Amino acid sequence: MKVDKQPPAKRDAAVCIQRLTRSAFQVSSFIAPDGRVRHVLTHRESGRPMQAASLYEAHLVLKTDSSNTRDREMTSFGVMYTWAEDTRVDLDQLLLAGQALTSAQIRSFAAWLRSSKAQANGVITQRKRRSLNLQIATCAAICSWFVEQFASPGTNPTQRAADVARLVASQQRSWKEVRTKVRSDPTAPDLTEAEIATIEQFLKPATRAATVGAAVATRDYLMWRMAIEFGMRKSEILAMRMIDCPTRAAPYFKVVRIEERGDEYRDPRKDPPRPKTLSRDLGFIIDATVFPRLVSEYVTTHRFKLVERHGKKVKQFLLPHDFLIIAKNGEPMSISAASDVARAVTAGTGIKFHWHLARHAFFQPRLRCRRGYTRSE
Repeated sequence: MKVDKQPPAKRDAAVCIQRLTRSAFQVSSFIAPDGRVRHVLTHRESGRPMQAASLYEAHLVLKTDSSNTRDREMTSFGVMYTWAEDTRVDLDQLLLAGQALTSAQIRSFAAWLRSSKAQANGVITQRKRRSLNLQIATCAAICSWFVEQFASPGTNPTQRAADVARLVASQQRSWKEVRTKVRSDPTAPDLTEAEIATIEQFLKPATRAATVGAAVATRDYLMWRMAIEFGMRKSEILAMRMIDCPTRAAPYFKVVRIEERGDEYRDPRKDPPRPKTLSRDLGFIIDATVFPRLVSEYVTTHRFKLVERHGKKVKQFLLPHDFLIIAKNGEPMSISAASDVARAVTAGTGIKFHWHLARHAFFQPRLRCRRGYTRSE
């Protein structure tokens, strides 16, 4: 069990990617006039934007609304540029000509990538094998896209389509051959009833307030209860807005996809959390629920930032955004900060905890039985 903001394979890929690209290339993010997060891949030393990467980023904007996905794919592109620079391959020229990589170049790239993940004895752990395969799959998709867009084997449109399809199939076979074998994951262990009770006791504000302060303690406990009572993902908790919270008149949380939040929706975070599931309402299912009282207590007493007025620190409750869960500075809590909370739980209880475990615990059959409803419900 790990503590982080994304699945282990993606997390390991990101860590390795950052290490590989730091010396040569970097991905920078900026807010475009239309409010969307955009990315540019540049050579770190010269500041020169990479032409093929810029074109692919424009494709990604049309392909996916997730800025996190675009950032990850652009960072993987940076890994391939780093290899190309090390081996003196003109990657821009190849891709923009629709030639992609040869089988020999793909094997060279895969060997170069494996060397960065191997331990001193040459062994690559199962986790790093997954991250390696994720990077290989991403780079394979990038190369195939450029073949589809720019390869020109023939002038006849029908013949070109057939020829390009063969080129892409050949490219995919070459990439598939360099993937590393990975053992199937065993089923992740559930939190036991005793572990759930231990975490509950650790996070209760009355227990932690003296150590971290009442505001932080109440916030962290609120996040825990949203996960354990409703099975919410970390991204859903962090993206929750005040207007989507339960009240006595409307006793349910509303999980709303980003695409359904309207044109005026803005998230100031660099890597904004995105609810993955369909929009839905989550009503109370536990008789002794802490909601909506806990939300009301947090919002009216602890959701504030400290500002200086007349030489004194005072609480400012009116914030320039509508997100429920905030950091100490009053800004919406980041994904990494939420992972820090999970690490604090691990350190304080001795239980290896991450937020998805709480969601997993929500769906445990024994908890369903205890709550008095069946799986079909």
